[in-house]
Order: sequence, then C-alpha cells, then structure tokens
Amino acid sequence: MKKLAVLGPKGTYSDKAALKLEETYQIEYFPNILEVIHHMDDETDALVPFENTLDGFVMESLDGIIKTKASIHYQVKLDVNFNFASYEEKIEEIKEVYVQFKAYGQCQDFILKHNLIPIITQSNIESLELLKKKERKNIGAILPSHIPLEEFPCVYRSIIGEIKDETRFVLLSKEAPQIHKGSNLSCSVVITPKLDQPGVLYSILKSFNDHGINLSAILSRPRKDIMGKYIFYIEFVLNQKDLASLEALQLEIEEKEECDFHILGYYNLL
Repeated sequence: MKKLAVLGPKGTYSDKAALKLEETYQIEYFPNILEVIHHMDDETDALVPFENTLDGFVMESLDGIIKTKASIHYQVKLDVNFNFASYEEKIEEIKEVYVQFKAYGQCQDFILKHNLIPIITQSNIESLELLKKKERKNIGAILPSHIPLEEFPCVYRSIIGEIKDETRFVLLSKEAPQIHKGSNLSCSVVITPKLDQPGVLYSILKSFNDHGINLSAILSRPRKDIMGKYIFYIEFVLNQKDLASLEALQLEIEEKEECDFHILGYYNLL
C-alpha cells in the first residue's frame, strides 16, 4: 500500500480530508506543511491544505509545490468550522490563545473581539495538545469543530459566524501530471518570465483569453532566487476536448513571451 504524508497529528482537518480520497493509503503524520511536501518520494504521496474560503491560498503549500515541482493529482473540499475552549471559567480571564497559523486568519474577528494574544501553532491538534498540558494560565485554544469539548468550562462554538467556510486540499505526487477522468478539469500552471519587461503579465493573460481559457485564480509569488523577480501561478477550467488548445497556448507563451511554462497538474473539478 502506498504511503500518504499528512499534516498531523491524527485528527486534523488534513486527516479528515484523506478519508475522501479515491485511493486508500497508509497515513504518516508530519508536524508542518513543508515536511509533508518534502517527504514525498516514489512510494509516498502528500496531502496539503491549499485554499480556504475566508483566508485564501495557503502560501506554505503553494511555495512548497512550486519549489519541489510536485504534481497535483486530485483535490477534495471540506466544510470547516472552529470552536474556542479554555480551562478558565470566563472569557474575561483569558489573555492568550493557541491557534493554528491558517485558523488565525479564519477566526481573526473572534480573536480581536476578545483582545486575545495569538500563540501560533502548526496544526489545530497541536493547539489542543498544548492546551491540555496546562502549562500556561489564562489561555484558551481555537479547535476544529469535531473535537469534543465536555472537559472545558469555557466554550464558544462556531466562532467564524454564519459564513460557510471551506478548505480545499490537494493530493501531490512525484509522478508526472495525469489527465483525470471527467469532461471538465481544473488545471494549474506556473509561468516564469525569462525577461523582466513592461506588459509581460498582460501579454500572458491575453494569450489565455485568445485561446478561450477561463481563469479561476492568478497569484504572483517571489522567485526566491533573485530579488524583485516573480513567477505566476495560474489556475483554470479546462475541457478535455480543449487539451490541444493548451498545448498551443504553452508553445505561444514559451516562444512569443519568452517564459517557462510548467504544468503542475490536471485534476478533478470541484
């Protein structure tokens, strides 16, 4: 059975997302996203949180995928919500809160409303484990909604409010990108301009428009090897019948716009 590297420990939203994959894996847990990605090999795939409704893309995941040239093979989506819990009796007694780095952005309104000082963790379950150690007074934790709360005197539920919050997870592999089954696909590419010149992004986007490809996301990220140089992550919907258009688009951008065009993957459309 193939292995799957997942953000741990057991019980995280990443762990729950793994249950929705088409393939069954032997799960291995790692303490942060970069370790999850770097443990990929021929026998191990990786599952990482990629985008959240309230807080956007997970940059640690995106940068790790780009750096390692991992391929995106599949995606799943989970509804997420958070509760607040503490061993203190009243919220007024609480000064600090353990909160996972991405949950901080999702629950920022609650944190600010109660004047809490965030202590950032790498996973929601780490926040729970730190709270249970009781090493600090006047502290609480922001926890996934599926964690039992009976032992905590102070509890606030569904602290993100009425907004429907979802997190998208992507399955990564060292294997080359594969065409997923289905009439419509999501596709992700990374485009790296070789020359820094005015209008390069406009020209790239015009090429997509000329080929009738509908973009769903575009981000610029620093190259990290040269100051002031950027790469572009672009995501779009693609009909399998239009794969030939993608080949023509890639050739056009590589030759006419003098850019490197790297396909991260073709995968199921959510």
